[in-house]
Amino acid sequence: MGPVAALRSCLSKSFLWRGRAARSEFWWFFLVFYGGLFATVIYTVLSVESGDDVLWPPVVFTLALLPAFLAVMARRLHDKGLTAWLMLLGFVPFGQLALLILAVLPGDVGPNGYGDDPLGRAKPETLTYGSSRVPLVRDKD
Repeated sequence: MGPVAALRSCLSKSFLWRGRAARSEFWWFFLVFYGGLFATVIYTVLSVESGDDVLWPPVVFTLALLPAFLAVMARRLHDKGLTAWLMLLGFVPFGQLALLILAVLPGDVGPNGYGDDPLGRAKPETLTYGSSRVPLVRDKD
């Protein structure tokens, strides 16, 4: 998924907190969100230095895209099989770093409790322990 498709997908699912989001969808939207926020802050700083009091662009940009950002973060956590309530970690020290680390990790293979795999991968046929790829060995007692 490219940046335009990710932006289109995230904006169309701005208030959809159910389901799962692939890493590419999250990270492309993350780059668009923070890149746009950085650009609006630079514009505001330059306009204030030139004598204009234009302080609204970053606020409007953030308020417009914040619902989409929160929704894609919730769906990204769902892809790992985690609850969206973990986004509250953002309010504690180093919690945002923990959320970024969780967003980097690959999602569950196959369907989980939050929906189908966004990459279309099927669940492995063999018995496995957790998310490891080592098959679980059982004795034939």
